[in-house]
Amino acid sequence: MIKIALDVMGGDHGIDVPIKAAFLAIKELPITIYLIGNETLINDHIEKNYPKTAQIVVTNANEAIDMSESPSKAFRKKKNSSIHVGLELVKNNECDGFVSAGNTGAVLTASTFILGRTKHVERPCLACILPSIKKPFVMVDMGSNVDCKPSHLFQFSIMGYFLAQTMLNIKEPSIGLLNIGEEEDKGNAVTLATHAMLKNSSLPFTGNIEAKEILQGNTDVIVCDGFIGNNLLKFSEGLMSLIANFFKQEAKKSIFALIGTILFSPVLRKFKKKFDYDEYGGAPLLGVNGISIIAHGHASEIALKNAIKTAYFSKKNNLLTRITDSIELNADQIKTENTDTVTN
Repeated sequence: MIKIALDVMGGDHGIDVPIKAAFLAIKELPITIYLIGNETLINDHIEKNYPKTAQIVVTNANEAIDMSESPSKAFRKKKNSSIHVGLELVKNNECDGFVSAGNTGAVLTASTFILGRTKHVERPCLACILPSIKKPFVMVDMGSNVDCKPSHLFQFSIMGYFLAQTMLNIKEPSIGLLNIGEEEDKGNAVTLATHAMLKNSSLPFTGNIEAKEILQGNTDVIVCDGFIGNNLLKFSEGLMSLIANFFKQEAKKSIFALIGTILFSPVLRKFKKKFDYDEYGGAPLLGVNGISIIAHGHASEIALKNAIKTAYFSKKNNLLTRITDSIELNADQIKTENTDTVTN
């Protein structure tokens, strides 16, 4: 049975939400979940609210990392934090994956140092599964690497490709490079060099993609650096909030607007479900020697449950092995690009 470690002390909602997520997950999956955190608090909460089950195991961690703490300082000083303890379980093969809605920087730092980088991977990256008009797609990197070289973006493409295969069941995911134009000669030095690498590879690269095409759903994997990816993600979150608030405010202006909103509500509910990030779970950190999934600090129990599902299917479908093997196969092309960059 696949075992997933869940950080109960991370996130903005206390221990209630992650524990709810764990019990939702065990109803859907043949899985054992290790709840990592204050043993006394967790056991008391479970005893009051849930039946006993062998699928839930409580593991004590005496420390928690706050959202505002420095990731590097927390990693050095809090060796018994829920993040540290959970990742050590993965490193020691006691668990198959780790999920946290805690301090993103702390999870990134601890995952990289405790699990270690995959061979030949220069920069681990965050990937998100996002909704579009037609179907979900993978976008990478979403914030772990602000400044990137072409070889980094090329590696992100490989890792995003296998994530799309694993989680979206796409046999041959198409790859697009986010750029300011579709033409091959558009972009800066990094995107021009990345375009050349992808074009000369065996990956199913379809060329550049502009931001206006992202939500059309015609591309399965969209590649960019973390500065752009993170800003796009936060912009889209703000846009969804803007749309919801717009309809709420308009409904208050007149009885006719209220009636119209009520009549339109079934369509709005479908829209919300289709573009609700909770449906797609957390962001896998790709390029480390273990499964590490990072959820939003505000993640609901549904979002965390789906993050657990992401960890489960990543293990079940051998995501790490597939990424490692492909990076190894492309190591010479990556090395050549880095040599050319230094020479020039």
